[in-house]
Amino acid sequence: MKMTAVHDLIGKSSGLKRGIFFLILLLAVISCERKFDFFEFDCEDCYQEKPDYGPLIIYFSIDDENDFVLYTIYKGDFEDCVVEYADTAFFKEEQIDVPVDEYYSVEARYVRGGDTIHVVDGDRFNLKRENSECDKKCYYFKGGIIDVRLRK
Repeated sequence: MKMTAVHDLIGKSSGLKRGIFFLILLLAVISCERKFDFFEFDCEDCYQEKPDYGPLIIYFSIDDENDFVLYTIYKGDFEDCVVEYADTAFFKEEQIDVPVDEYYSVEARYVRGGDTIHVVDGDRFNLKRENSECDKKCYYFKGGIIDVRLRK
């Protein structure tokens, strides 16, 4: 390869890098100017007084082999073994009141062909305050949705 061909190749590569850099910079500027808010807020769904507890929503697989599911709610990570609550689910969705502003993990125990299957999921359950959308102070729940359904 001649020296001029190598120089041309390096020059084209630098131009491509420069173009990609400016494209990334442009996208960063545009994304900072525009707020993407996929969460639609309804002032009817909020609390004026700050709640200490809220509904943790848990999804289960209820089927012919599992007409009920034993489950345990852990405060923090499952591995920390700090049990908050344990019960039996008879429905595909359960709502359990728990203290807010915590991370929760749920372990569900299913039976498949004589084997026990453990499904674990977790989510942070926060209390947020909305300051701009509503006339009065407004607290709402964010997160706290846990899916311990069996995969098909």
